[in-house]
Amino acid sequence: MVAVLTVTASLIAGILQEASAQTQSSTGAFTLRNLTGSVQIFPSKSQIIQTKASVSLSTAATTAEKSVGPNSHATSAHISIVNGYLVYRVHVIDANNNIHRVIVDAGNGKVLSTIQFSLGHGSFHVM
Repeated sequence: MVAVLTVTASLIAGILQEASAQTQSSTGAFTLRNLTGSVQIFPSKSQIIQTKASVSLSTAATTAEKSVGPNSHATSAHISIVNGYLVYRVHVIDANNNIHRVIVDAGNGKVLSTIQFSLGHGSFHVM
């Protein structure tokens, strides 16, 4: 009886791990062994979200660079949702090699927030 319960518990744990892996795969945490289906959910949601943005990714990156200052360069940018609002998160490096995370409104292109990370001191400043 104990052996049957142990095998059953092992099977249930394996099923739960597989379900967890499929959930994590749909969020982009990792890919599940070339698994394909007939209805894709995540790319279509992403496309719907991106159609709501009035500002392009490249425009948001340029806006972020200008907000940080001269000789600054965007190193990464992606569309995101913050507090229920569609925004771009842009990482910009300035002339002094400080990294800034700039949040740009995807609807109107305005800078909503800037956080500077000072690499030399291991701290950051909210601007």
